[in-house]
Amino acid sequence: MNLQILRWLLAHRDLLIKVLEAAKKYSRSLPLVEQWAIVDEIARIVIPVLEKESVDVEAMLWGQDDEVEAFSMGAEVQAMGVDWRTIIEILLPILIKILQSLATDDE
Repeated sequence: MNLQILRWLLAHRDLLIKVLEAAKKYSRSLPLVEQWAIVDEIARIVIPVLEKESVDVEAMLWGQDDEVEAFSMGAEVQAMGVDWRTIIEILLPILIKILQSLATDDE
């Protein structure tokens, strides 16, 4: 799990709700073009906010996770009435791949 991404999403609750609605449509059983359309929809919501805030994408990707913080974030998400499982199993992996594609490789 990537707590930096989750922390960022929780700080942007309206954005979280928007991308979660898109993520709920995602299924590996969909044709690839339909999967890609959902990933594109999520990227078009997230990337402008990342750019506006000048977020350090690499720091967000590679920061350390803390189990206690993960449990507290899970409780916070559930208190919002948001589907934790969809966030963990679908949304976070999609966002990680989007951020990885945006990260620069200095090598």
